[in-house]
Amino acid sequence: MNNQTTTIAFSIYSNKGVYALFLGSGISKSSGIPTGWDIVIDLVRQLAKLKKQKCEPNPVDWFISTYGEEPNYSNILAKLAKSSAERVNLLKPYFEPTQEEVEQGLKMPSPAHKAIAQLVKDGHIKVIITTNFDRLIERSLNEVGIEPTVIRHPDDIDGAIPIVHNAFTLIKINGDYLDSRFLNTPEELSTYQPKLHDYLVRIVNEFGLLSCGWSAKWDNGFIKVLKQCENFRFHSYWTYLGDCEIELKEIAEFRKGEVVKISSADAFFTEILEKIESLKTFDNHPLNTEISVARLKKYIVRDDARVLLHDLVFKEQEEVYAKIREKMDVSLYPDNKNLMPLLEYFEACLSTLIHLIINGVFWAKPEHYYLFTNILSRLAGPIPEANGSFYKETKAFYYFPSLFTLYTIGIAAVKSKNYKILCDCFHIKIEESESEHSNQYYLIEFVNACMIDLRLMNKILNHGQNYHTPISTYLCKNLKPYFSGFILSDKEFNDIFDVFEYLLALNYVHIVGDKYGSTWAPFGQFQWRKGITSLRDNYFKDFFAEAEKVKSNWKLLESGMFDGSFEKYVNAKLKLDEFLKNIHLY
Repeated sequence: MNNQTTTIAFSIYSNKGVYALFLGSGISKSSGIPTGWDIVIDLVRQLAKLKKQKCEPNPVDWFISTYGEEPNYSNILAKLAKSSAERVNLLKPYFEPTQEEVEQGLKMPSPAHKAIAQLVKDGHIKVIITTNFDRLIERSLNEVGIEPTVIRHPDDIDGAIPIVHNAFTLIKINGDYLDSRFLNTPEELSTYQPKLHDYLVRIVNEFGLLSCGWSAKWDNGFIKVLKQCENFRFHSYWTYLGDCEIELKEIAEFRKGEVVKISSADAFFTEILEKIESLKTFDNHPLNTEISVARLKKYIVRDDARVLLHDLVFKEQEEVYAKIREKMDVSLYPDNKNLMPLLEYFEACLSTLIHLIINGVFWAKPEHYYLFTNILSRLAGPIPEANGSFYKETKAFYYFPSLFTLYTIGIAAVKSKNYKILCDCFHIKIEESESEHSNQYYLIEFVNACMIDLRLMNKILNHGQNYHTPISTYLCKNLKPYFSGFILSDKEFNDIFDVFEYLLALNYVHIVGDKYGSTWAPFGQFQWRKGITSLRDNYFKDFFAEAEKVKSNWKLLESGMFDGSFEKYVNAKLKLDEFLKNIHLY
């Protein structure tokens, strides 16, 4: 059931207000509410008792032979009670709990009713259709502060707010126990009044359906409604207990939906609510990522979808930005206990965005580049000023989301030979603070693999060993799985990773220069992997050897990197290599 409930929860969550619930008597089973037919049989027994006759073993046959008609609520109640008030009082015990029943938890809203009420309150469900006469749905909604619009009879439709304009509508297609006009007999349930029939047809055409507690063996009127459905734009799910009735399978097939086996209505709706709550915490469900990437691929090749593409990427960017800002606390002491959970949180928040960036960089046209450089600029600050004490190392830690982004763009750019977007990233400037008089710096001055002291970073990661380049090593390990669909071997990924980091260091030397008094550049795994790569085919050497062959025609220079000058590239490389000779890795 887990996979199906996950899919259902995601469908409801990502299509807010699109799914209508269809609830049968099974939804109230755990509450101890009798079915409508059970109540009819009991009322017939009361009627026979009043007439001092025996109706067993078949109360229905007794009623027909005695009165010459099929039993239903209306004709039975007319014989048992004269006024409408008396009829209501006669029915109340079947639906309203006694004090003893309250203590036993009977005839009270079940966990399913409560979970459904919360889904309604959160705006995920705006229509419920039910065959039930009880008022457990209404009671559970009242408990969360919702007074529903209720359709109990076709005449109620005229005065109701149209569903499209209403926050929530409850439709009791067979009526309500407080209204003696409710439907119960097979004949009554076989066809609805035209007004109600047409109303329901519009709903099943316009909404996805999630059914629970209904077998499709009765309520032929609603089956006729379902079979008039002409649109299947939204999926439908039909839950069942035990063995699925053939009638329910047929309805599911007609609606192009699927049947879902559940253990109980309570467990099912509780699980759905919990999964949706989980999606609210982290909107990075695998299905969400797949859908987002599919949309990006669809939009990025269409000239008429530039606005849709912008909105897709911008929305994900802003959601990630908001989640990260929620967690900002520069007063946290910089240790494993405080910062490692934060690092894991960053990656969880970024998951979908990383996939979008990879696919975007691979397929983007020049007019799309700004979408991805904007992500980098947005996530890179400025870090809010602290009111009290703060730790500079913790403050620097909040550049990790932009570091993930920079490396994702960089690796994708090297693999796809999209050097222009990489050049743009290296030249991004950011504000040091939110102050009106803030200084501007190149992003790569703050966002690089040496932005936190390497010894401290090893303590934060707490991997039981000291890495020469802990940030670089962490990024290489954690970003590799994201590229599995584009880079097929560990060797190729490591080579591309090294090339990107070396390009970052080269551009740091070229762009930032000797700003701080002497040549310095951030370094990563490439610094200690030189010995490893020298023993095999060297992608790294071949990549930069290309520059010596074609000089100013090198694609990297044609992208604008190093101002398009081979001489400036050579100068930066000489300075960087000289600096790297003096790096002593501990």
